[in-house]
Amino acid sequence: MVNAQWGKLTVDTRRSNDGDPIGVISWAWFINVHADVPGRYDWTVFINSTAPEGPQWNVKDDNLHSAFRRYRDGVTRYNSGDVFHVEAAHAAGRNLYVTPLNRCRIP
Repeated sequence: MVNAQWGKLTVDTRRSNDGDPIGVISWAWFINVHADVPGRYDWTVFINSTAPEGPQWNVKDDNLHSAFRRYRDGVTRYNSGDVFHVEAAHAAGRNLYVTPLNRCRIP
């Protein structure tokens, strides 16, 4: 977890349905100013500084949360020891929120 004055970013690994103990990386970005939470969020997930999916976006009425699966369409997207990080931005009125610097080594 990375805390900032305006909120926090959490990242953890979870067991996938097939039993892989690091099969899912779950991450969530919480903004404490509730009036600023709704709207468009833009983000990119990186594994070892490479963006396997490229830029993503979604319009949310609650905080942004997502899951990044280890296997997708027969492709292994990360392994134990790789480094995960996410970069995200959210504009709300006159405020621009960006995720704090985060780097997580996958167990």
